[in-house]
Amino acid sequence: MNSRIFCLLLGLLSPLAAQNDEPAKKSGGGVQVRFLAEEAPDQLGQVALFSGKEKSEGITLPTNQLSPPVSVSGRALALKTLEKEIPLCSITLPENGSAFAVILVVAKPAGFRPIVVRTDDPNFKAGDVYFINRSEKTILGKLGTTPLSLKPGESAKNRPSGAVDNTYYDIAFATRDDAGDKVISSTRWPIDENLRSYLFFFTNSEGRTTFRAVDEYLTPAVVGKP
Repeated sequence: MNSRIFCLLLGLLSPLAAQNDEPAKKSGGGVQVRFLAEEAPDQLGQVALFSGKEKSEGITLPTNQLSPPVSVSGRALALKTLEKEIPLCSITLPENGSAFAVILVVAKPAGFRPIVVRTDDPNFKAGDVYFINRSEKTILGKLGTTPLSLKPGESAKNRPSGAVDNTYYDIAFATRDDAGDKVISSTRWPIDENLRSYLFFFTNSEGRTTFRAVDEYLTPAVVGKP
């Protein structure tokens, strides 16, 4: 993924202390937040979540999985670098819900723009996919029999339908611009009742539109004994 946007951010940061790879510990409160970053260069170091006067322990922003949960006591939050406390973004959690994923996408001139997803929403289920279009083109998709259309900068939740033999979905993605439509992927997704996903579309270093998915594995519901 193109990382030139981060140059201005990195210019604000002096060398930080070595990262601690231990999971961030929870603070008090009944609301939990997990993070997923579009990009997180090594020079960024660890970050901290501020809620009023409370400051979390260091968080290493992941790009290929959701971070361990961090508990907070409020819904108006600020994300800053751990050592220098340089602001990276403000986060406002919805009033409804107590568990959230905060997807951090790169923002100009420096820092992040948060996309808040309520993860305890009963309508956000296994099999759902949260799509984030970070490319400069409109994304078209065929999720089995479900259509998908995302303009640049848009994000949306959707899910495949029309499984083949109750086993897999036929999935295809394409881009649309003034030059027309171009298929970028055609594949099959197996049915999995224990995960939901976050999928980034982006423009790579060669100028091509591509994507990457991050899976969130869910704890299967416990079936009561008769």
